Amino acid sequence: MNQPPVRWGILGTGPIVAKLAGGFRLARGVALVAIASRDGDRARAAAAHWNIPHPHGSYEALLADSGVDAVLVALHNGLHCEWTVRALEAGKHVLCEKPLAPTRAEVDRMFATAHRCRRWLMEGFMYRFHPQIAEATRRVAAIGNVVQVRAYYQGACPAAGNPRLWPGTGGALLDLGCYCVNLARLFAGEPNHVAAEAHFVHGVDMTLTGKLTGARATAEFTCSFELPGRYEAEILGTKGRLVLPHPWRPPAWPAEFLVNDRVVRVEPPAVPADPLAPFALEIEHFSDCIRHNRPPQFPPGVDAEQDSRGNVRVLEQLAAGARVTRCAESGSSNRR
Repeated sequence: MNQPPVRWGILGTGPIVAKLAGGFRLARGVALVAIASRDGDRARAAAAHWNIPHPHGSYEALLADSGVDAVLVALHNGLHCEWTVRALEAGKHVLCEKPLAPTRAEVDRMFATAHRCRRWLMEGFMYRFHPQIAEATRRVAAIGNVVQVRAYYQGACPAAGNPRLWPGTGGALLDLGCYCVNLARLFAGEPNHVAAEAHFVHGVDMTLTGKLTGARATAEFTCSFELPGRYEAEILGTKGRLVLPHPWRPPAWPAEFLVNDRVVRVEPPAVPADPLAPFALEIEHFSDCIRHNRPPQFPPGVDAEQDSRGNVRVLEQLAAGARVTRCAESGSSNRR
């Protein structure tokens, strides 16, 4: 017997909603039934554009909607903790866009609330749901013991006023570097020491380079709103290397990566061959966890809660270190 779809609502109407709505369109076993904004006109416009039946003119109204089982928090970083907690307390399961929160204290509060309310909470790292990541974790043994990970996420600077440029809750580390740290931890393990150097403009890290040192491997990464576009990762081992030319969101199918200079092609999953498929797979996975009351794990065997806790620990340490190397606002760089 077919089970009823998990009914979803989105908090927020920002640019990310275009990708999320596309993911819901592709996903199986779900229904996107509601969207909320603090501006009723914006909510109605988004609902009409994406064919979402129930627009809400406040976040509170969506959380009070008994026809919503799960909420996707797509607000700026500084609102993640507050509205995740409020959604959990309203009885909703929550998928919160990355980064889950800027600080460990907030992440602790979010998961404590999820446990108390007996609801599932997962951080939205859609890149992990692209089949190339699971395939890479299976193939990495071919390069021997992992010794080093190098990752780059460099993209266009957001427009002035964008929340990604707000001091404290924005910046390249939280917006882009969270991906690099997440992938580094996946392949190199947990670090026991971190260091960071950054270029700050008006209190915001525009470029940050980090180094993670663990018991068995190191990782280096650069994230930037200033440098030319670069999106790649390289995993070096004692017997070779694995290269992901597009680790964060491959532009086409089949996706390709290299293992010891041999091309590995990853065919599309059961959902349509669409660049937004990772969003759909993420939504499907979390919906299955809700439906079957089991903790989110992805890639298989990686506990989502522990992964989020590990990621924010490293991000917080990197942010603290980068503040020590704060650059002059004129743009000159102080480096350790």
